[in-house]
Amino acid sequence: MPIDPYAALNAMLRAEAARFTPPARRAEPAPPQPVPVPADTEPTGEVTQGPGDPVA
Repeated sequence: MPIDPYAALNAMLRAEAARFTPPARRAEPAPPQPVPVPADTEPTGEVTQGPGDPVA
């Protein structure tokens, strides 16, 4: 049974394209990870003045 040259070429091109194609993206990006708060800070909710902030 003879080999179809166009089918063989198509298979080779599809295999080469699959090698260089990046992985598919996910539908939704992963949620951002929460920033860990150091244990020695107290969550008071007050805004404090930093060392570089101007005095009001």
